[in-house]
Amino acid sequence: MRNYDFRLLTKDDLSLLRRWFNTAHVKAWWPDADRQIARITDNMKNPNISMHIVGLSHIPFAFVSDFETGTSGRPEFTDMPVGTRAMETFVGNADFLGPGHATGYIEAWVRALRRKHTLVAVGPNTTDTRAIAIYRQAGFHNRRLAPTRDGKLVQVMTHL
Repeated sequence: MRNYDFRLLTKDDLSLLRRWFNTAHVKAWWPDADRQIARITDNMKNPNISMHIVGLSHIPFAFVSDFETGTSGRPEFTDMPVGTRAMETFVGNADFLGPGHATGYIEAWVRALRRKHTLVAVGPNTTDTRAIAIYRQAGFHNRRLAPTRDGKLVQVMTHL
């Protein structure tokens, strides 16, 4: 088991995130870096959203956020029980793609979330088969297909 570190996102991290949003493997699923940075900047003011930079030996390589499904206004999570936490994440540093880091830090983050929340959910795009496979490896199970606010279909998955 690797020792991943999670530190709260700060405004100083926005330039790192912008760089990651402009890489091809992130841009495929998180297009428009300016829009993503604006959304994250707004979310930094929201006490219901927690955002972290993930590191390995203090080398930052990924972003993870989590939020209460009940207050998120996201239709794909409307059927979740009260207290469910949903998460979104991506590996930003391409050097960390492939050797199991995504599964590893997701498992670690879910363990931390499960100390306070009975259920953790994710909603990857149905065409993002790589993310779906990684979430399955981390212990998530398919719950249902659901549309998002913008009409995209996602595979809602939960960690029991």
